Amino acid sequence: MCGGESSSDSKRAWPFRGWSLPAQTRGSAAIQFAMVAAPFFALLIAGLEVSLVYFVQEGLETSVEAAARSVITGSAQKADSTGASTGMTQAQLQARFKQNACNALPAFMQCSNLYVDVRSAGSFSSLDTSMPTFTFGSNGQVTNTFSYNLGASGSIVLIRLMYIWPVRTAPLGFDISNLSNGQRLVVATSVAKIENY
Repeated sequence: MCGGESSSDSKRAWPFRGWSLPAQTRGSAAIQFAMVAAPFFALLIAGLEVSLVYFVQEGLETSVEAAARSVITGSAQKADSTGASTGMTQAQLQARFKQNACNALPAFMQCSNLYVDVRSAGSFSSLDTSMPTFTFGSNGQVTNTFSYNLGASGSIVLIRLMYIWPVRTAPLGFDISNLSNGQRLVVATSVAKIENY
């Protein structure tokens, strides 16, 4: 080197040539976490919400199996004929059937959010399988009236249990509601032929 200049002096004299700044890593983990925290928590909350709906669906499936068994074997029809002979109205018979379905629901599900639709026909092709459209009054209560026709021996019966589950919109706009009022309608259906009883 000319003029007795040391290599360290040349680096100081020319700061942009081969002179590296010391690496500063303090706080980088916090910055990285801040960048991924919102998507991470949004995904976590969305996963919990979907899991809850899955548990509601499974509970409803168990309940519709129990309700269908009573109709297929004729025990529900026999109970209705006994109730009708003691002066119970159609609405009371339907409420009793709904209560029996409610008894099979898991503890975290409320009977007030359960709706029952039972239809019967002489053949599979003539069975009305159209899904009822839910309508709500000004107070937010369901205003629909649902079918309750258990059928007789040899009939084809459709039993549909519908449950309204309140859902919350997760961060970043994730929303699994399928009703206009921010709730999710969960449906379990059973179709079978009634045995001779």
